[in-house]
Amino acid sequence: MPILNKHVFLLACCSLGFLLFFNSCGRPSPMETATNFMGHKGSGNNNYNDFLIENTLPAVQNAAGRLDGVELDIQMSLDGTPWVWHNSDLSGFVCNSSSQGIIPEMRDVDIEKVRICHKNKTDRIYRLSEIVDWNNNTGIGLYLSLDIKISFSANTFSLYGDRNGYLTQLATSLAQVFQNYRFIDRTLVEVDSQLFCTRLKSNNATKGITTCFMRYEPMPQKINNALRLGYDGLSCNYMDPTVTKETVAAARKAGLKVQLWTPYYRDELRIAFAMSPDFIQTDNIYAKQALNVR
Repeated sequence: MPILNKHVFLLACCSLGFLLFFNSCGRPSPMETATNFMGHKGSGNNNYNDFLIENTLPAVQNAAGRLDGVELDIQMSLDGTPWVWHNSDLSGFVCNSSSQGIIPEMRDVDIEKVRICHKNKTDRIYRLSEIVDWNNNTGIGLYLSLDIKISFSANTFSLYGDRNGYLTQLATSLAQVFQNYRFIDRTLVEVDSQLFCTRLKSNNATKGITTCFMRYEPMPQKINNALRLGYDGLSCNYMDPTVTKETVAAARKAGLKVQLWTPYYRDELRIAFAMSPDFIQTDNIYAKQALNVR
C-alpha cells in the first residue's frame, strides 16, 4: 500500500473509532419499563404540540406510536350513547356560541351538530364507539382508561331517575360499545361507584375491564376501601402526599393496579415514575422520550 494511502486509511480508521466512541458515550439506549404511559384527555392537551383538541379521535391517533394508551372522559346522552367529553357543560367550546349544553341532558342529534373550537382549532364531539372501533380495527391495542364523569346536578340525574339510574344505564351502554372489542383486557374505568362496577362485571362484554377506584382520601384508606368494594385498581393524584413509593407498592402487593395522574414536565414525570405504578397519565406525549424509556 502506498505510504500516502496508508496514512489516509489510518486516519479514516481513527476517525471512525472516534465517532463510535463518541456515540457510545452519548445518550444510552431506552430502558425497558413495565409502566404504561397514557395520554391524558386523549393526548390533546400538550404544551409542545398543541394542535389538537382534547378528547377527540385525532388526539387519540396522535398518541399512537408515542404512548401506550389514552385516558378519555365519558358522559352519556339522553339516548344512552357514551360520548367523550370532559367538562360539566359545553360552555367556552362551542364555535360562535355561548351554549352551555350538558351532554346527559342532550339528544344525539343535537350533539352531532355541535362544532367545538379552541384557540385556532376546530373539531366535533366524538362517540366513544368511534374511538373503540378505530382501536379495534387498526389492531394497535392502545390502552383505554375511561374516566366516568358524574359531577352533575340532581336535576340532571333526575332525567334518569337518579345518579344510580344514570350509572346503571351507562354500564349497559358500555357493554354494547365493547360487544366485539378485542382489547377489553387493555381497558380501564375510573369511578367511585360500586354499583356501576358490579354492572360492568356482570356483563360478558365488559367483565374483563379493570375497575379503578377514584376517591379523594388518604392512600392507605383508599387501598382498604378498594379491596373491600371489589375494585381491581386505584386512580390517584401523584401529588397526593399519601401517594408514595411505599403505598404504591402496598397497593400492588395487594393485587391492585395503580394509575397516577397527571405529571407533565420531566422532573414531575421522574417523581411519578420512581413510584413504579402500572400506569402514568400525562398530557406530555413525549413523556417516554423525556424519561428515555420504552
